[in-house]
Amino acid sequence: MPPYKLMYRLGIAPWEWREVPETWQPILAGPDALEPGRALDIGCGTGRDAIYLSKHGWRVTGVDFAEDALAKAREHAANEGVQVEWIQGDVGRLDQVGLEPGYTLLYDFGCIQGLPDAARQGAANALTRLAAPGASLLIFAFKAGRHILLPRGMNQEDVVALLGGGWDFAEALRAKEDRMPRFVSRAGPTVYRLTRRDGGGPPA
Repeated sequence: MPPYKLMYRLGIAPWEWREVPETWQPILAGPDALEPGRALDIGCGTGRDAIYLSKHGWRVTGVDFAEDALAKAREHAANEGVQVEWIQGDVGRLDQVGLEPGYTLLYDFGCIQGLPDAARQGAANALTRLAAPGASLLIFAFKAGRHILLPRGMNQEDVVALLGGGWDFAEALRAKEDRMPRFVSRAGPTVYRLTRRDGGGPPA
C-alpha cells in the first residue's frame, strides 16, 4: 500500500496531476449532464474535485485518512468560499465514518486502487450501500502492475469484479495526460464509469 501520508508531506501525489475540469466536463456538460445532488469524494486528498463540484452546485462530502491533505483541502475551500463536509476516516472502513446513504455521485480518483484486497472490498461494499439507485460512480486507476511511486492499480475487469452485481459498467475513458510525467502516463491512467442499478440491494 502506498504511504499516502508521507507522499503528501513530500509533495508527491501523482493522482493529483490529473486535469480536474477535463475530468468533469463529460459529466457536468451536455444533454446527459448530471443534475447537482449529493456527491461523495473517496480519498479526497487536497480537495480539488470536491471544491470544483461544490462550485457547480453539488453538496460534497470528502473523506481521507491523511491529515496533511485534509488541512490543505480545508484551506483551499475557505479560500474559494465554498462549503464541503470534510471527514477524516479510513476508506477501507467507510461504513464506520457515519455517512448517510443517498449519494447520487460517488468518485475515487486514486485511493482504492492502492488498498490491500480486504480494504478494497470494504470500500466497494460501502459505496454500494451509500449510492442512491441510478447513482454514477467514477473510479480512477492505473493499469494493474508494479509501478514506481504509484499504486498497484486496477484493470477494467478488476473494477467490475470488485463492485459486484449492483452496478452496470458504462465506459472507460483515458485520463488527460498533459500535466502528467511520462512515468505516470505510461501507467495507463483511466477513469471507469459505472451506474448503480435501480432496486439493486446491498452486497451480502
